Amino acid sequence: MQRKLEMPKEAMNGRPGLRDRSQQEAGCTDQPRHLPWGEAVKRWLSDRELSIFSHLSGFRRFCRGGELPGLSKAAILMDYLRMKCGQGMEKSGDGIVRIAGRPWACLKRGAATGLYRQIFLFRDYEFRSANPAPRILDCGANIGLATLFFKLSYPQSQIDAFEADPDLATILERNVQGNELSNVNVHCCALAKGEGEIDFYPSGTTTTNGSVQADLWRGGEPVRVQARRLSEWIGDEVDFLKMDIEGAESEVIAELSESGALVRVREAVVEYHHNHHGFEGGQSGLARFLDFWERAGFSYQLSADGAGIGWPRVHFFLIRFRRVADLKG
Repeated sequence: MQRKLEMPKEAMNGRPGLRDRSQQEAGCTDQPRHLPWGEAVKRWLSDRELSIFSHLSGFRRFCRGGELPGLSKAAILMDYLRMKCGQGMEKSGDGIVRIAGRPWACLKRGAATGLYRQIFLFRDYEFRSANPAPRILDCGANIGLATLFFKLSYPQSQIDAFEADPDLATILERNVQGNELSNVNVHCCALAKGEGEIDFYPSGTTTTNGSVQADLWRGGEPVRVQARRLSEWIGDEVDFLKMDIEGAESEVIAELSESGALVRVREAVVEYHHNHHGFEGGQSGLARFLDFWERAGFSYQLSADGAGIGWPRVHFFLIRFRRVADLKG
C-alpha cells in the first residue's frame, strides 16, 4: 500500500479539461486556467490529508516503539534510506536488499521498500507478549519482512508463514533458509473457507499484491494454487495473528468463527478491504466482519490512511484486535 506524495498536474490546473466559460464561448482552445497557488496546495493537501496523517502517526509509533534486539532504530532508518535511494534500480525483477546486514531477496524493490516502511518504521505489526516464544501466524507473508520483524522481536518465536503467490513463496523460503531463521514454517497456499485448488490472480507490474479475488487488483492471468483452512493451524492458542491476504480476509475469519478457532487467538492485526464486493450479498461486510470478532470476545481499533483503488473506492483499514479478557487483566 504505497502512495507517492507528489503534486499532480490536475491539482494545479483544476479538473482535467476545465476551461473558463468565456473562453469556451469565444472558441478559445488554449491551456486550462491555473488555480492560484494557495488554492492548489489546499486542494492537494485535502486529497491527501489522511495519508499524510497516517505517515506522521507511523513515525510517531516508530519513535515511541521499543528497540529490536540486534537492530537499533538508527540502523532501521539507515536501511530504509538505502532502500529508498536504490528504489529506482531494479524496480521489477529479482533483487537484493540488505536489512540488519542480512541479504534479503525481493521480487520488486519498490514494493519491498513500502513493506519495510510499513513493518519496521510504522510498526504496524508490533505487539507485546509475556510469552518469550509466542506462536505467530503470518498470513500473506510476501517476501518475509514481517516474519523477520517477528523473529527480531522474539527470537524464540514459532512462526507459520503463508503465501499464495508461488513466485513470492519461493523467495520467502529462500530468505528464511538463507538467513537461518529457526522455527519458521513456510506454506505455499492460499487461505480460504474450504480446501482444494482455486484461482490466484498475480498483481500487475508495480506491486506484489496478488489476490484470489479477480476484481480487486486486476492482475495478470490466474494461476491455480492450493487452498487450505487457517483453522488447521490454530491449535491450542495463537499469540499473534497477522493477516494481509488482499480481500480474502472475510471468508477466512468467517471460517475461523464457524469452526470455533477464533476464540483461541489472543491478538491480531488484519488489513481489511472495505467496499470490496467479493463478500456475500454484494455488500462491503465490515459490520459482519467485526461482528465475528465481537462475538468471540474481542475489542478492536481501526486505522486508515485514505488509500483506495477503483470506484466505489476500496479502502484499506488496518484493524487491531485484542481479547477483552486480556485487556481487563
